[in-house]
Amino acid sequence: MHKLLAVVLLVGVVTAAGAAEKREEISQAFPAPAGKVVLVDAGPLDLVVRVAEIAEIRVKVELVAGAFSGSAAAAWVEAHRPVFQDSEGELRLSAPDPGGVDLFKGVVISRARVELVMPPTVRADLSTSSGNLRAEGEFGASSPLRLRAASGDIELLGWAPEVEARTTSGAILLRAVRAVDRLLARSSSGDVMLAGGARAMRADTASGQVRAEGLLGPVAIVTSTGTVTIRFDSLGKSDEVSISSTSGRVRVILPPGTQPSGELATSSGEIRSEHPGEADAKGTKVRLSGDGPRLSITTTSGKIELS
Repeated sequence: MHKLLAVVLLVGVVTAAGAAEKREEISQAFPAPAGKVVLVDAGPLDLVVRVAEIAEIRVKVELVAGAFSGSAAAAWVEAHRPVFQDSEGELRLSAPDPGGVDLFKGVVISRARVELVMPPTVRADLSTSSGNLRAEGEFGASSPLRLRAASGDIELLGWAPEVEARTTSGAILLRAVRAVDRLLARSSSGDVMLAGGARAMRADTASGQVRAEGLLGPVAIVTSTGTVTIRFDSLGKSDEVSISSTSGRVRVILPPGTQPSGELATSSGEIRSEHPGEADAKGTKVRLSGDGPRLSITTTSGKIELS
């Protein structure tokens, strides 16, 4: 099923730069039965997804290209126009990523954006390549809510029961309106930032920093040169916290009254802990003497702070 509601096509001339501009706007609406999957691969297009109390899925695409010739601008728009495939159980949107094509050398300005508005009863699976991805609202039916990008940034402002966010060089920013049950965040050189909390969290990054607040349960973090700063609101006696870093500083803030067990270890860095424990002769390893949650924090040259 493929229903086109409106297509607006505008062509103009940018006289100041002597360039032609091609603009295309596409608006479509699709049925949204409960449980329907919205699968988006926006390619190089920026992607914005919002949840609203509506009974359909609305899609708006904006493509703008300015070039030294009208044919080059038109070719750019044509090559970036997304394709829609709709069925009863799934809406699939995919946009080509024709980067590096010689035909587009004359394009001097471009803008490509997809905006989706969907009810909370459908399931979202969202990705871009070089575009940025922003999701807003409560994705209650998406468990997990999958957010993927290559070089683009990922931002979630809202909530989902489970969130899986993956990007290569982009940053991951999650502002949860309340704690998510489970978070998986992976980035190579981008930062991972969480506000609003998670009941369980895993984060992997190479050179990006990891910052998380409002944590309520077990955590596993692996990073190379990025710093780690995490704050717990609650941590159960049987919960485990595992952090491994090479040269990045690690700072962990536990809830008041916590009596952690486990070990803090560094090869050439410094360890500072406000919780009782026994240090080895070199001061590079501390065994915590509590009987509460188990901590395993290791660095090579980074500083460890536990409070």
